[in-house]
Amino acid sequence: MDENAALSKMISPIKDRMFATVWRILRHPQDAEDALQNALVAVWRRQAQVKMHPAPQALILRICADAAIDLFRRRRMDHVDVNLFEGRLTSDDLLPLENLVRDERLDNVMAAISRLSPHQATAIVMKYIQAEPHAQIAEALDCSIETVREHLSRGRTRLERMLANLGSDPLPRKVTSPNCRENKDE
Repeated sequence: MDENAALSKMISPIKDRMFATVWRILRHPQDAEDALQNALVAVWRRQAQVKMHPAPQALILRICADAAIDLFRRRRMDHVDVNLFEGRLTSDDLLPLENLVRDERLDNVMAAISRLSPHQATAIVMKYIQAEPHAQIAEALDCSIETVREHLSRGRTRLERMLANLGSDPLPRKVTSPNCRENKDE
């Protein structure tokens, strides 16, 4: 099997999760596509490292999260104009004002996450956006579960300070997802 086929075989089962990861961070169709393309290029360039990694799919999802956070940071630095928000999806269950408030809150949360250290931001995104268990995050960050807990704790503390003006806790204390089994050590 050639290298491209092996890489494609690794990516194929998680391509929906890859897009969901960048979408949840950026929430704009063109930005999500750009970030996903950036992530795929990064995965292709680092394919030897990805193949040798103990959890290659976790590493690929980390690369996607990093690409989305990087693009979000660049867009904020470029003083994103109002036109970027036109393509956002809205929820039929919410009134227009509620959608606007939700989007503004999410923008504030993502802006705060983009100001965290790279490891803290990645851990927060993988835990609270991707709903990955601590073990997967540890494998993706190439660190221990205890270090992941430390990144999450410090990241949450910084986020809580940065987002105190939002009133309620910006991140859930407990993450539940069909892809994330409950684990006693989490």
